[in-house]
Amino acid sequence: MAEARTPILEASTSRLPTKVRPRKYTLRVKPNLDQFTFQGNESIDINVMEPTQEIVLNALELEIASATLHCGGSTINAESITLDEDRQTATLSFGQRIPTGDARLDISFTGILNDNMHGFYRSEYTNPEGETRHLATTQFETADARRCFPCWDEPLIKATFEVALTIPSDLTAVSNTSVQDETETEPGLKLVRFGETPVMSTYLLAFTVGDLTSIQQQTDGTTISIWTTRGKEEQGRFALDTSVKLLSFFNDYFGIPYPLEKLDHIAIPDFAAGAMENWGAITYRETALLVDPDNSSAGTRQRVAEVVAHEMAHMWFGDLVTMEWWDDLWLNESFASWMGTKAVDWLFPEWQMWTQFVNMDTTRALSLDGLKNSHPIEQEVKDPAEVSQLFDAISYAKGASLIRMLEQYLGPETFQRGLQQYIRDHQYDNARTEDLWHALETASGQPVASIMDTWTKQMGYPVLHVATERSGGYLSLYVSQERFVYDQLLGEKKPDPQTWHVPITVECANGPTSLLMDQPEGQLLLEYSADGEPTSTWVKVNPGQTGFYRVNYSSEDWERLIPAIRSHELPATDRLGIQNDAYALSKAGLLTVTQFLSLARAYENEDDASVWSDLANNLRNVEALLTGNPARDAFRIFCRDLFAPAARRSGWEPQPGEGHLDALLRSTVLGQAGHYGDILVLNGANTRFLQYLASQESLHPDLRAMVFGLAGQTGDRLRYDQLWELEKEASLQEEKERLLGALTRFSQPELLQDALEKSLSSDVRSQNTIQVVIGVASNLRGRELAWEFVKSNWPEFDRRYGDGGFALMQLVSICGNFATEEKFADVKAFFEAHPVPAAERTIRQSLEQIRLNIRWLARNGEEVANWFDAGMP
Repeated sequence: MAEARTPILEASTSRLPTKVRPRKYTLRVKPNLDQFTFQGNESIDINVMEPTQEIVLNALELEIASATLHCGGSTINAESITLDEDRQTATLSFGQRIPTGDARLDISFTGILNDNMHGFYRSEYTNPEGETRHLATTQFETADARRCFPCWDEPLIKATFEVALTIPSDLTAVSNTSVQDETETEPGLKLVRFGETPVMSTYLLAFTVGDLTSIQQQTDGTTISIWTTRGKEEQGRFALDTSVKLLSFFNDYFGIPYPLEKLDHIAIPDFAAGAMENWGAITYRETALLVDPDNSSAGTRQRVAEVVAHEMAHMWFGDLVTMEWWDDLWLNESFASWMGTKAVDWLFPEWQMWTQFVNMDTTRALSLDGLKNSHPIEQEVKDPAEVSQLFDAISYAKGASLIRMLEQYLGPETFQRGLQQYIRDHQYDNARTEDLWHALETASGQPVASIMDTWTKQMGYPVLHVATERSGGYLSLYVSQERFVYDQLLGEKKPDPQTWHVPITVECANGPTSLLMDQPEGQLLLEYSADGEPTSTWVKVNPGQTGFYRVNYSSEDWERLIPAIRSHELPATDRLGIQNDAYALSKAGLLTVTQFLSLARAYENEDDASVWSDLANNLRNVEALLTGNPARDAFRIFCRDLFAPAARRSGWEPQPGEGHLDALLRSTVLGQAGHYGDILVLNGANTRFLQYLASQESLHPDLRAMVFGLAGQTGDRLRYDQLWELEKEASLQEEKERLLGALTRFSQPELLQDALEKSLSSDVRSQNTIQVVIGVASNLRGRELAWEFVKSNWPEFDRRYGDGGFALMQLVSICGNFATEEKFADVKAFFEAHPVPAAERTIRQSLEQIRLNIRWLARNGEEVANWFDAGMP
């Protein structure tokens, strides 16, 4: 909890006592890659703050053989060592009073190299000779350093680390700092000793041991390296080039040069998340770091650039300055998400990253935060076990969107100046949200805390209801705000006193105007030429979608926007935002769904990949709700007719002069047209799949995921077997994931069931199992199968992913697709019988979503059918 700078261990919390604090860990670990165990010993320089007879620190899944304390010239052996699995602590009792002052604590311990992708764990892969090999690596965020060595495993308790690893002589070790020396300890083994780290939190420590190779480059006094398993190093060229360029950008933007002499990016074959910002030794899932020049898509190159930028931003936000406790997790993740987008936009301006940011981050956060079971950005956390629930679109995407909004309000230069001051004031230390607001207030002279507290301390966001009045060359806007929640659809609306300090900008044909609205209602006046009344002129609130809110216009003003959408007079980001707001408003019952569908027709000439992508997602959601409804076939024809012309314009082959966004656009519109049954696209996809079977070089990487998916959609058992064979033969993880996605697209229940069964077998990496289950659940023919499979195999899912929570949250979310009372009762009963503390909020969100789906169908099913029957007036 944020206010507890000096927490104590008590019944309501797992925070450690404050009587003893570490200054430096000297850690020596010896992994055994044959028996999947490790031995370790550590000497911890500590400061005893208060006299005590025992020392409590974190430990989990470790056996502690001995603990010895050296203080005041005496050596004291621990009389007892008590492990508390529930609290994840080790209590070392010495039987006598330990005086205040400096001391040294020596601990000897052993542990297991687990296969759960957290703590100190093992990863399996096939080397270039076709042999099965293993490497050992770490993933300590949020609270898993304690699975590797006894420690004070809280972000506030920083120390330095000096690591030494005893490893086989033919292997390589990488850690946060550079190798100082290597010495042979016995035949076949060597000791690799690393330099002392800066003062940092335990969760940022890292080391990897395996048959690793690297490519590297020097820039700005820093050696940047890409590490991979042997044979894949050349796939790191794009990431290396990107990282080199980004380092100069970050050094300049933050005003403090990257403080370490090296920065390693390490590709791990098995990795639970996308990447982890270990200081100086960032670890990645292979698909988030490696780019094969001949087989990787434009989308993969962009993802690699984004993830690298996100993790590098953490070197300052998170590593150099660390949040005090997990309730300020957003200080890490939101800033890295926002800053990563800013950096990639600087490096690749032609990618139009801020439009993509609205599509991939802002709209995703708005969607989740529209639920009653959302949570504030600043969320009280009493136990690290609760933290996994914060790794969601609120902590990442909503926070990043709010930072973008605040930067726009204060001005980029002022905002940057405040950030630099914040980092200077708190470097090598910890900070809280109010520390950031203070720095920005000092730089801007604006009441940042009072504005932003309305966004970070309370859940949700507003919808602005906009009414206009036009006369005498003036346009008056009357704006009111209320909390946007989807459950308005349920007809249970209650008075909600929440208000936000909303930076409002309005764009119209004559230019923009702005207002900070801190009351329930406000008014803006825009002047037009005196030539006449601007009766037909459109007005767009929230240009650029920089504000984190939704906008609801009058019916007349919705209609006035349509010509500006068709003509592209409005920029792509605004075109995206308009339809996304309309969809969300219809989902909440504030607009009719047929009004959203009518608006969607204005996008028939759309040419922006992000706009198409967001519209496609919204239409797919409507399609899912219409399953079993008489209007479903008419709806699919409507969508096919919307996407087919765009698919024809894009065609199958890249044209001269095309760029990155054209590649994203092509795969999106062809994929959507094929999904809705466009026969020309389906035939084209099947033809290209058969050509791919004969020659894999014949199919451009940008088209492979889409072609594989459509081939599965229309495929039979033979096609299914062909896709599995291709997946087994593929060595590139990116290609494997494309093929796994395609294997979830079949229509035959028996094939989908087989894919589910294989997902828990050795045929699929544990890191990709969730992808397969979610893929089948997203297939309207596999929704029920996936849920029944999850229930039947719950013990195994819980064993694999229960401790981390992150993957389990994704798995639980598949339940939110259902739309019947029977399924609501089924889901509720199952999780009452099988509690999931790490995904408890996700369960509530899924149940809320089912209730909303039920109500949406009852309210809109007949209306949609009538609209199509009437010829879509």
